Amino acid sequence: MKKEILIAAALLALSACQKPGCEPLVTPEGESAKLPVRIVPVMTKVSETAFEAGDVLGVSIDRSAGNYATNAAFTYNGTEFAGELFWYAEGAEGAKVSAYYPYAAAVPTSFTVEADQSAGTSKSDFVAGIKEGVLPSASAVVLPFKHKLTRIVLKVKNNAEGELSAITLGGAKLTAKLDANFEAQADESADEGTLTAYKLDAETYAVVLPPQTVALVASVETAGGNSLAQVLAETALAAGKQYTINMIVNPKDLVVAFAGDIEDWENGGEIGGGDNTLIEQLDKGYITYHEAKYTVAKMKDGKWWMTQNLRYVPEGITVGDALTNVTAGVYYPLVVNAGQTALEFSKDVTVINAKGYLYQAEVALGLKVGDITTLEQAQALEGTQGICPKGWHVPTKADILDLVGKGAGATTNTEAPYYNGANGSIKLLNEDGFNMEAFGAISIQNNASTSGTFMGFMAAYKDHIASGMMCGSSQSGNPTYNTSGDPESGLKNIQFFGFMPMTNNASEDNYTCNGTNVSYRIAGALRCVRD
Repeated sequence: MKKEILIAAALLALSACQKPGCEPLVTPEGESAKLPVRIVPVMTKVSETAFEAGDVLGVSIDRSAGNYATNAAFTYNGTEFAGELFWYAEGAEGAKVSAYYPYAAAVPTSFTVEADQSAGTSKSDFVAGIKEGVLPSASAVVLPFKHKLTRIVLKVKNNAEGELSAITLGGAKLTAKLDANFEAQADESADEGTLTAYKLDAETYAVVLPPQTVALVASVETAGGNSLAQVLAETALAAGKQYTINMIVNPKDLVVAFAGDIEDWENGGEIGGGDNTLIEQLDKGYITYHEAKYTVAKMKDGKWWMTQNLRYVPEGITVGDALTNVTAGVYYPLVVNAGQTALEFSKDVTVINAKGYLYQAEVALGLKVGDITTLEQAQALEGTQGICPKGWHVPTKADILDLVGKGAGATTNTEAPYYNGANGSIKLLNEDGFNMEAFGAISIQNNASTSGTFMGFMAAYKDHIASGMMCGSSQSGNPTYNTSGDPESGLKNIQFFGFMPMTNNASEDNYTCNGTNVSYRIAGALRCVRD
């Protein structure tokens, strides 16, 4: 099928005269003949293409007396569609003529668009036409066809270096339910998918999808390998309507605006931008949270985990770079100094992207330093979202033990997928893409401490950080109070069950990652797990 053409006359053949005792119709000239049904489908375009030789329509004819022809296949020969059926003889009785494209073995009750439309959208553009009261005649039946799905055209201004590798729209249902008149609506029971757009020219792409209410995710892959994404506002995409997305691709971000300028489709109006706090691209192995990209993986415990440490700074917080600032809430990551004699803070963007920030428990759990004042408050925070993305949470004790199996004061889960018979294994975790290492920590023992210390440097392993602690959300261990044994005197320290990666071994085969109790003023890295 090729672009912008008025589809040629179609030839149908239907005949009740093939039945015993049937008399053939008589033409106005008095000749005995079978009258073919000729159909001229009126439509200026079918997506970016028009019909090509070999394309097939499905045609049905229904009378008041019942069905006359069902799903007759008509093949395009370059000029017209032709079949082997003829009109019925009773010329005074009108019929309902319906036709659709693309052809299926049976009249379809559903239609699924292609996920990868990079080769063209025609196979995904379901069109149909219906006309009532059609009488047998030597004249062609003019049958108006309509697009039953939704088309989106993407106009792209690329300010990044090189050509774009791909443009996709994610979060859409790819299957439509069709009623008896071929009216389409997305099948809500169908899985969501990601559509790869067809490149019309250097600045124009297109996709076709079922009508639906959806908050799509527009994504581009740049030639340099960057993945940029933006969530669109939830919008009702209507059948037969086309929406234009104007995209500006910059080296580090994606700007999207929307308008509804239709050609042969109906005007779909305008769509605004959506909430870009979280964009999930699980099928691609990453999420975007507060405009930062994090790799994720579904581990063998069956849960989705961030495989990079969080590097989000909550509003109102200044990242700490001094051990005497014991209530900063968030601290810069740690590295081994140039002389390999101790740890130090690093403000290098590359290091921050690789290691994330270090969080005190209250901030990781979505609070401010000093907010937790009772044991009951701490216990109620198990499984909280905290500063993780919506739909994700700070790991619980159960999450940690189900993953690595072993933890301080806990019964070992020998069935955990990354338990090697002795410990939680960093090697096993990383073979499945967990990217775990020892990230260090800022050790602040309790709320009476006036200075912290760097945790994680060992002279025997001076080329890398050898230990660390990471945040969790399950209160664990016994709290201490300002007056020993007296809860009324106020909390002095309380602990949450987190990770403790250890790389203090000569062989990576022996690096461990077990659970441990982490004092709430200690600052450690944070990984989030999906609900």
